[in-house]
Amino acid sequence: MKRRLCGKGIVWSFGLLLLSLGPLWAADEAPSGGSTPELSAGSADAGSLQGSPDELERLQKVLEEQGIAAMQAQNPGIKMTGYVEASYTYNLVNAPSFNQVPVIAANPAISGVPRGTPLPSYPDMPLRFTTDGIPGGSFNMNQIKVALEKALTDENKWQAGFRTDVIFGQDAALGEPDAVTGNGSFTNTGIGFNSSGIFLEQAYVQFKVPIGDKSIEFHIGQYASPIGLEVMERPANFNFSYGILFNNFEPFTMVGGEGIYKIDDCWTTRFGVTNGGWNVSRSGYPYYGMVNNMINSSNSYVIWNMYDYVSKDKLFLNTFGYAVAPDGVNPPGFGTSPGASYAGAYDIGGDIVPSPYNDNGIFMEFNDFGTWIPKWVKDQKLEFAYELVGGFSNAAVLPAGLPQMGASTLSSLGVFPSAGLPPGGYNGSTSFFGVSIYQIYKFNKLFSMAWREQYDHTNSNQIFSAYLFPADIYDVTVDWRFDLADNFMVRIENRMDYGKGFLTYYTPAEGVAPTSGNGLAALSNGPFWFFALDVVYSY
Repeated sequence: MKRRLCGKGIVWSFGLLLLSLGPLWAADEAPSGGSTPELSAGSADAGSLQGSPDELERLQKVLEEQGIAAMQAQNPGIKMTGYVEASYTYNLVNAPSFNQVPVIAANPAISGVPRGTPLPSYPDMPLRFTTDGIPGGSFNMNQIKVALEKALTDENKWQAGFRTDVIFGQDAALGEPDAVTGNGSFTNTGIGFNSSGIFLEQAYVQFKVPIGDKSIEFHIGQYASPIGLEVMERPANFNFSYGILFNNFEPFTMVGGEGIYKIDDCWTTRFGVTNGGWNVSRSGYPYYGMVNNMINSSNSYVIWNMYDYVSKDKLFLNTFGYAVAPDGVNPPGFGTSPGASYAGAYDIGGDIVPSPYNDNGIFMEFNDFGTWIPKWVKDQKLEFAYELVGGFSNAAVLPAGLPQMGASTLSSLGVFPSAGLPPGGYNGSTSFFGVSIYQIYKFNKLFSMAWREQYDHTNSNQIFSAYLFPADIYDVTVDWRFDLADNFMVRIENRMDYGKGFLTYYTPAEGVAPTSGNGLAALSNGPFWFFALDVVYSY
């Protein structure tokens, strides 16, 4: 059978070769006294010499029938994909400018200054992704993504490839401590004028190891986190802005290795080991310009395992799994501390600084998410999605004796409030929990809507950046989506957030050490409104 197919393949290949040589023969046969006719792609001569579309289509069909085209498909080249995303966003929050700063009445329990003192203060939303929390309105170049991949085939044999995903734009510069920022933007606090950067989201070698009639696929390098329903790529999410579960509880990227094993048509398991740094290459302290992987005196590693289920009708998908770090993770939150004057997740030096919160202790996070398209809805227009996330840490998030350090030391460490802290500290286990539900309805091929409702709860800890007190925050979002053409999407979003200390006011300025108190002037619970117009072209 193989010899017969090869023989036919040779015959057809020879036929295509003869067809391509037609123009040369025609040129040789041209009269010596005349000129050779010019051929163009649209000329009749070109069509007759190169073969008509019907003839070429027939030859291609024969090649596919003989398995020749299929053989080429089994050895794919490097594929490039990506998208360009721009937006206009507006936060209904007092926006500072060069010659005008909002003035608020200080809260003495928080700021350490007398009640009612007018303080020029800068607003900040540390619980939102940085680019989603900028006060006021502006146009944004959110993301330009370029992905290159030498994919693996379905064949059960030893094979290898790679994948790289690079994100350019504002999200790259402001959202990730491993980003390569431009001149002038050495922090995400807004100091400097270049607000774009480069972020290497994924870069890994992939290879397949056959085991009997099945195989295991391995990825080694930096890869997108398996935890969470939402992802870094905004166009792939149901809503434009990032949710409060994604931004506060879950890693975006991890560095290490992962394996993927398909158990059967319904079940797949994924497992991996990574460094203890979430969203950064390593978990530890900056050392001569680099960062090691140490939390206290122990190397920090994360072990994770996920189970994916897909129903036979493909209408229900669910992923359940966990991540465990025997000696803690860093960041977000646990084992970290913000700078002395800014509560954002990644400010000067990022969250990777020595702090009284840095301590070893087991960290665990559990995650379950999925989507469901009910059969009883006509044309499958309705879709539901959900996510549950929760976990705990046994590290000492506020060691005993911290209040005795004094106000100046507490301020330098970014601890607030600086008064009323229990002498015994918050030792032992601390926990967090979040839930998210989505509803998506496709009215037609052009228009759809997506709703998102989220709730986060934290105990007395610092899983929320710079928080020492228990907190509950809420997020309600709705998006109107228009698919106006192939690969072209427009979304309009309206979002509301509410919760204890969701917005913080700092004085005298971000990046400037305060002269008294700890720089925090007051907290605001909201609600806080956000609007966005999102435009995406994918390729």
